[in-house]
Amino acid sequence: MKIISTLFYLTVVVVAVELPPLAKPGQGALISANLIYSLENRPTPQCHASTIAETPNGLVAAWFAGTREKHTDVGIRVSRLVKGEWTASIEVADGSEGEEKEYPCWNPVLFQPKNGPLMLFYKVGPTPSSWWGVLLVSEDNGRTWGNR
Repeated sequence: MKIISTLFYLTVVVVAVELPPLAKPGQGALISANLIYSLENRPTPQCHASTIAETPNGLVAAWFAGTREKHTDVGIRVSRLVKGEWTASIEVADGSEGEEKEYPCWNPVLFQPKNGPLMLFYKVGPTPSSWWGVLLVSEDNGRTWGNR
């Protein structure tokens, strides 16, 4: 048990070294109440679990979206804030596992290390009890994404 505790704390320290510095209250904060897309022009009936990251080129947002939660057409969509406007969202991940296997995607998390590419973590699988984690990486601040 002592080894597990030591490894846990060592992992926390290593990860914390890569985190960007926190902004002081009232300094460098961005407050916005804009929609990424209009409700009349939404690309999917439902969306959920949004995440946002600040890259060297600006903000990137991601969320899962599709017919409804747990439906096999649910994928991960991404949009970037460019010159004060959100780009049209694109689907960067779906639950395809070959020609005959389709699963929903869940719970995206964007992470921008201080010195590294933008990372998108998400889950794929039929249910929370049987899903698995997936990682996509963007070397150009969210414009394009590598294969999983």
